[in-house]
Amino acid sequence: MSLAEVGNYRFTFDPAEEVVGVWSRDGQTMAYRRATATGLEILLKRNSGLEHEKVAVHVNGTDDTIPNSWSPDDRQILCQRLNPTGDHLQIFDISTGKLTSFLNSAGNQGNGMISPDGKWVAFVSDELGSPKVYVMSFPGGAGRWQLSLGGGTEPRWRGDGKEIYYLDSKGVLTAVPVASTADTFSAGNPTALFQIHGRANISSTDIFTYDVAKDGQRFLVNRYVKSDRTTPLTIVFNASASEPK
Repeated sequence: MSLAEVGNYRFTFDPAEEVVGVWSRDGQTMAYRRATATGLEILLKRNSGLEHEKVAVHVNGTDDTIPNSWSPDDRQILCQRLNPTGDHLQIFDISTGKLTSFLNSAGNQGNGMISPDGKWVAFVSDELGSPKVYVMSFPGGAGRWQLSLGGGTEPRWRGDGKEIYYLDSKGVLTAVPVASTADTFSAGNPTALFQIHGRANISSTDIFTYDVAKDGQRFLVNRYVKSDRTTPLTIVFNASASEPK
């Protein structure tokens, strides 16, 4: 049965807000964030629909935690921790159920994407002012290479790990060739691909505007589409005078 024949179906059924679904590398499990009356949670649910979701992370208070990407062996999830003092990247270990800090430097960090080989993380940091795209080793968080020449957000890896995409400060999708060995990393010059007219963020959980196929030839973009017809605004003056007494 092809994907076209399957169509779409509802995956979650809780009345609470459930957002930011991130597939595991094997495509069998989705991690997503749910808001409840007692706090915020990251849940794991198998795609078969035959099992109940499992609570992986529960956060109380004003903090929020959002899944960003899975490690290649699907044993760890890189998460973005949001709190009033700043956003930071953390690693959730599925076997132990523990969250540990990946990067807790100055400024805000987010959009953490683990490379296909699991040795690197592309992420965004604004510690030098405007948001920029960087790469560091995973899970140790050693070294640092800046990819974006100007501003940049939302990095994504190509399936073979030889190219990284990101949005520049003007919303242009940009590609950067990269190469790495066991302990070295290098990047080429950024190349502009095309302009993205993404939907404006309406929540702190809006962290990705697009995704890319493994071969880097197709992009799925959440675009803003202007309506063909604008609903007129009707204003009635002195409306109470026409009401029956």
